[in-house]
Amino acid sequence: MDKKLQIPFAVDLTEERGWNQQDKHLYFIFRLNLHIEEDQTHEIGFGDVLRSFRTTDFSETEMVKGFEEECTVADVQESTHSTLLTKALSNKITGQITGGAKSPFYQVSADLGASLEHTVSASLERSLKSTTSVSKRVKRSFSLSQKIKPGAKELHFAVTGYRKYEQKVFLHYIDYLFVEYKRTALGLRKKKINLPRPEGRNHINRILINLPLFKLGYWKLESESSLLFTETEYNSLPKLEHPDRVSFEPLHETIRRPLPSNPDRPTLYTLSNIAFPLRWVDRTGPWTKEELEKIEMDEVVGSAWWRLYGPGRKGPNT
Repeated sequence: MDKKLQIPFAVDLTEERGWNQQDKHLYFIFRLNLHIEEDQTHEIGFGDVLRSFRTTDFSETEMVKGFEEECTVADVQESTHSTLLTKALSNKITGQITGGAKSPFYQVSADLGASLEHTVSASLERSLKSTTSVSKRVKRSFSLSQKIKPGAKELHFAVTGYRKYEQKVFLHYIDYLFVEYKRTALGLRKKKINLPRPEGRNHINRILINLPLFKLGYWKLESESSLLFTETEYNSLPKLEHPDRVSFEPLHETIRRPLPSNPDRPTLYTLSNIAFPLRWVDRTGPWTKEELEKIEMDEVVGSAWWRLYGPGRKGPNT
C-alpha cells in the first residue's frame, strides 16, 4: 500500500510559531514530501497477557467478552520525523533554500535539487546510526469468543497479537514557501504575500528529489481481537521483547514518480492562509493600544499618504 507523509506535519503549520521567522516581516518554511510503500509481512508475534480465565470441571464454558486496554505501541510517524528531520538537517536545508531564493520573487534554480539530495543523504547516513524510536500509549478494544471444554485445569490467557509491517520511505520532493508582509500599492498597510507565486497550475515552489531514504520495520497491534492460549502454551511462545520499537536500515532502491498536479493534502499556500492574517497589524500578540498605533504609523512611513497628508508632508504648516 502506498502512502504520503509530509514533514513537518500540516497541523504544525497552521500556526505562526510553526514557521521560521527570517526577519521582522518575512517568514519561511520547507516541507519534506515522502512517498511510502508499506507491506505486511508473514511474521506474527505475541505480547502481554490481557486477561486470564479458568473453566469449571463439569460444564463447557463459552466465553464471549469484549474489553478495552491501554497499550504501548510504536509511533511510526513520529519515529520517521525524529529520524529524518533533525535540527542540523533542518538548518542546512533552510540555509540552502533561503540562500538560493532571492527577493522579490524567491524562486530557486533548477540545480538546487542535486545539492539538497547530497545534504539529505549525508545527514541521513549519520542519523541512521543513532535512530530514536518513538512510542505512544493508546486504548484498543479486544474481543473473545471461544468455547472451553469441561475439565480444563489450566488457566487460559487472552494475549495480545502483533503483525510485522515494513515501510520503504522515499523523499519525493521538497516544497517551500516565503510569507512576506509588504506595503500595498497605496502604501497604507502591509499585507501578506505568499512567494513564489504559482505559474498557472504549476507550483514552482516544488523541488524534485526522488531519493531513497530508509526501510523501517514495526509491529502493529492486532486490534479488535486477541489470541487465547493455555498457560503452558503461552509460556512456550516466543514473546516480543519490544513490540513498541521501530527498526531502521538503509534503503538502496530508486523511485521515479512525477510531481502531483493537485496534491490531495493542504498546500503550503493553504496552510499559510490559516497561520497568518492578511494584515500585519492583525497578527496575534499581547499588543497594547500604544504598540498598535506605533505599528500602524511605522507601516505608512514614506508612503504617498505620509508625504501628502501625514507627518512627512512639506509646506508652510509643516
